[in-house]
Amino acid sequence: MTLQTGVRIYQFVRDRLEDQRDEQHPHGHDAYVTARLKAADLNRDHATAVQNGDTDKAAHALQELYAMADEWKHHPDYPTDPTVPPAA
Repeated sequence: MTLQTGVRIYQFVRDRLEDQRDEQHPHGHDAYVTARLKAADLNRDHATAVQNGDTDKAAHALQELYAMADEWKHHPDYPTDPTVPPAA
């Protein structure tokens, strides 16, 4: 697990949230801000945990980011979850 793992999923979530914001504006603005702050916090938590060698906290933050990204799992830019083995 590296810092880039968290950055990739965070950037993916951020970009999809911005897409939603653009589609739903102005009604989606508050929901967008809340979700964007949550994703940023999770990204920071992941980076801090990786830097501190706390793999449990890093994995938890990463899984939370993937949970946020789940609604876009069929998007062509969806990052591969490093904790899930590739299909054979």
